[in-house]
Amino acid sequence: MTGTASASLYAGCAAISVAWTVLVLVVGRGAAARPPALAVAAVAAWAGIVALTPETPLSGFAGLAEVARSAVWFAVLLLLCRRLTATGGAVLLRGLGALGLGATLLAVVSLLPAVAGATGTWGLGTALVLGRPALAMLVVLVAENLYRNAPEEARWHVVLPCIALGGLAAFDLVLYADAALSGGFSDVLIDARAVLTALAAPLLAIAAVRDRRASREAPVSRELVFHGATLLTAGTFLLGAGVVGEALHRFGGPWAGAAQVGLLAGAVMTLAVAVSARSVRSRLRRLVVDHFFRDRYDYRREWLRCVATLSAPDAEASAEVRAIRAVADSADSPAGVLLLRDPGDAPSDAPALSWAGSWNLPSTPFALPCGHALALALRDGTWVARPGAGEFPELRSVYGPVWLAVPLTHHREGLLGVVLLSPPRARFVPDGEAFDLLRALGREVAMFLAERRAAQRVADAERIQAYAGRFAFVAHDVKTVATQLNLLLANAEANIADPEFQQDMLLTVGAAARRIETLIARLRAPEEGGVPSAARIQPLARLRQLVARRPCPVLLEADDMEGVLVAMAPEAFDAAVTHLLDNAVEASSPDRPVLVRVLRDGGMIRVDIVDRGAGMSAAFLRDVLFRPLASSRPEGNGIGAWQARELLRRAGGDLVARSVPGAGTTMRMTMPVEDPPPAAAAPARETAGAEA
Repeated sequence: MTGTASASLYAGCAAISVAWTVLVLVVGRGAAARPPALAVAAVAAWAGIVALTPETPLSGFAGLAEVARSAVWFAVLLLLCRRLTATGGAVLLRGLGALGLGATLLAVVSLLPAVAGATGTWGLGTALVLGRPALAMLVVLVAENLYRNAPEEARWHVVLPCIALGGLAAFDLVLYADAALSGGFSDVLIDARAVLTALAAPLLAIAAVRDRRASREAPVSRELVFHGATLLTAGTFLLGAGVVGEALHRFGGPWAGAAQVGLLAGAVMTLAVAVSARSVRSRLRRLVVDHFFRDRYDYRREWLRCVATLSAPDAEASAEVRAIRAVADSADSPAGVLLLRDPGDAPSDAPALSWAGSWNLPSTPFALPCGHALALALRDGTWVARPGAGEFPELRSVYGPVWLAVPLTHHREGLLGVVLLSPPRARFVPDGEAFDLLRALGREVAMFLAERRAAQRVADAERIQAYAGRFAFVAHDVKTVATQLNLLLANAEANIADPEFQQDMLLTVGAAARRIETLIARLRAPEEGGVPSAARIQPLARLRQLVARRPCPVLLEADDMEGVLVAMAPEAFDAAVTHLLDNAVEASSPDRPVLVRVLRDGGMIRVDIVDRGAGMSAAFLRDVLFRPLASSRPEGNGIGAWQARELLRRAGGDLVARSVPGAGTTMRMTMPVEDPPPAAAAPARETAGAEA
């Protein structure tokens, strides 16, 4: 009686063995991984052939595959003996090799008639009973001698291959012994070989990893190993479900079919739930890392992940949440809390820390007072705190169990904050490698938060500077309005009874009030960088109006530029010209009037304001003239020239000063010409005539 095999069990064993073969080659790398991979590949080939011929699992091609599998195991063990045992055992190895070769040939010869179709079965007492059991006995003998004769320091590398291959060969002996005693092969033992072989294959993969650890570390994709282990675990689980289903099929009653279907559906559902659960994946990843890699972490992957987390946009998550995740993800922690020092507090050994953000924990404000025991423990940032069950009850009452406290230490700011982590999904005891990584990540997160605070301070300073600039502009314009009102008040004493003066006074006061309201509005709202599309002026017409209002004579020379437009707000143009005219008039003597010359230079309008005053030196022009809040006059505030240049630059123009000491100064304004659209040309000329 030859017995029959379960095709599904052997097919599952073949699939799992193929996956383990690939995993051994990927994880082991190098020549050390080839013998274990060859042993598992032989198992895959044998199981696949048995799955194709389940009616004759011990004869024909299945029998030849079994002999080849046992021969490969025997050769792998001999190779390990040659690598690890003393040189004096070479004679023994040659003798064992000869015996193995003889047993293999004997088993093959006994199977040739069945392969050729001469006989479909074999009887007990034939040479087969002597061939394959003898080969299995040799495998057990070599495995036992390999482990016993290997040096003490080398047994760690050979114990798993000896257990896996020697154990499977010993089970083959049990199978043949049972057949010899009972007169036939047991179907249960034949099917059990597939299950035991699938369970023993991982031992060879672990042996390959141990050989790799003893040599140079090779770069291995952890994600590939993890996904491979996931597939192997799922396959093993489904194989177990298949074993139970096969038992139900053979020993069950009328309900066996329904039980098989329910078992398969339940197994698939259980597998789907397990694969989708992060806690299960974390435990599997932890198991793979602990047994297949020398280092717990892939530092390149951890660094890239930390950089990607911290550099993510604020729209995805706040900076505080990203800071927590950058630390928590490396420790496989599902939640955390960030406590930070107040930006206004000075650095200290144990600063007060307050709640800044939560990830998957309550957003409950909480503060650690200055000098708290946790801050004192983390003040130098050289270690990661692991609070005990009874420590810091005030934290546990608010945020639940605290597993680790990671310090955020900055090289200049000191202890910037603390990240409190919840227990990991897959519990493990953190070692020195984990603490080193968390400390490094804590320093990186502290740098990230410190840079954000510095950027915030710079942004605040820029806003304050912009407000100060607007205030300086307003203050200078208010000074101009005050000068006009003082002049009006001085003339009022002599001309208050004149009706024309009264009318002019009302107009002047109204214009001053409107000007002050405009300045207040400018102070409240920031000025736009560009020029509104409707802000178009005729510079020559505006200059004529400004010159006509001057109390002292100002000469105006201009080319024919009627209808030429400039993209600049009227208030900005008037303010710039008024500042420059005031400075020119103050620098000139009454008998030397100021000259305003307007020319068109290609696509630019050039306005020169020329005075015949004392002039300025080259150093003054370079270092003082256009610097805000710098003035050579006691009553000046150093804003006029700087404001005029800023207003012109916002409109696309510029202001350049040319001066010779003792000969006077020329302030040259340049502005780009704005060509009006054809439909707007006629209204523009009408407006120019009205202003004239």
